[in-house]
Amino acid sequence: MKKDKKAATGILSLVLWAALLTVLLHLLDRRGGGHLIEGLGHVLYWLMLCIAVFFFWWLLMGRRLRKFMKRLDRAGLDYLRSRDVDGYLLELDACCEMAGVRNMTLGGIPAKEYVTILKIRTLREAGREGEAFALLETAKQEMKGEKSLLLLRDEEEKLEKHQ
Repeated sequence: MKKDKKAATGILSLVLWAALLTVLLHLLDRRGGGHLIEGLGHVLYWLMLCIAVFFFWWLLMGRRLRKFMKRLDRAGLDYLRSRDVDGYLLELDACCEMAGVRNMTLGGIPAKEYVTILKIRTLREAGREGEAFALLETAKQEMKGEKSLLLLRDEEEKLEKHQ
């Protein structure tokens, strides 16, 4: 099962368990349960509310990620068709300004770092090695993730081969 489906299944199971416990508490309360059942009902209510808020946040972030990926894919396709490097770089910058991008990861790499690596690769492939090296040096200081640094080293090796 994919990671997203596992997460959705886990959240759904929490909601179903909370709903089942709520029903059981109401049945016990009708039989003359005490203050304990009333207290547990309040705790369960707040637990359900927290789960609902988390589920809403999860859906919102998923929607933002899909919009980001769709725009990034469209920018890449437009670049392949037109070979307009400057237009592509501007669109990549615009993608990074979308809501929620700061907290997104793509394959374990923060989205902004992924886009920076795309920019370096694009500049290298366009023959603009000077700009690519400048961006690479800036990125080396800012990136901290292991996967990001590995991709950055790969781009650095490719840039050194071109010179």
